[in-house]
Amino acid sequence: MPVIDPHILRSIHRSDLRKRILMYLYDIYPSATYLSEIARVVGSDPSNVRGALVGLGNRYNGESSLVYLGLVEEVMSNGFRYYRLTDYGKKVVEYLKDYYSYYRKFM
Repeated sequence: MPVIDPHILRSIHRSDLRKRILMYLYDIYPSATYLSEIARVVGSDPSNVRGALVGLGNRYNGESSLVYLGLVEEVMSNGFRYYRLTDYGKKVVEYLKDYYSYYRKFM
């Protein structure tokens, strides 16, 4: 089991949107996808998804963003920006899946 930074866990637990984005990117790993596709799949506005991915002014703290935390990477290709789960992000999602399945029996 990898050691996960508590700041990362707190950031994920504080945002259902960050959690949904991570789970979707985990499902398509190692493929990358674009912002509007992520927004469509997770059922959120593209500006909110962008905030969760890279931060956005006062509303989304950049230091809690998925890219800043090293869970997601931005990939530029032919002038387009794509997002992909990092290897570390994959380990964090696998940890969370184990964590939730363990604690679910106590709820």
